[in-house]
Amino acid sequence: MANSVTAQATACPNTKIFISGYSQGAQVAHLAAGQLSADVQKRVNGAVVFGDPLNGTAFSGSIPSKTFCASGDNICEGGFQVRFAHFSYGANAGEAAKFVASLL
Repeated sequence: MANSVTAQATACPNTKIFISGYSQGAQVAHLAAGQLSADVQKRVNGAVVFGDPLNGTAFSGSIPSKTFCASGDNICEGGFQVRFAHFSYGANAGEAAKFVASLL
């Protein structure tokens, strides 16, 4: 993901870049953000993650982020049990879209 973001930032300097992930993909987004150079981090407009095992952990640099973790989602609590709450994030799509739109 870090390589893809860096390549896109280089190839398209006027493109708005957002990173996102769900569950393990949220972990990937966090790790990728930490691997970006400071210049590329400045190009990332924001991050949205759902069911994030790193709930509450800030993204590297100054990347604005929104984390969705449902009450009772054991994954967000650092656990390993995938419970019903972990599948509830479709309800947050509208709020996530508004967050992204606010950063454009």
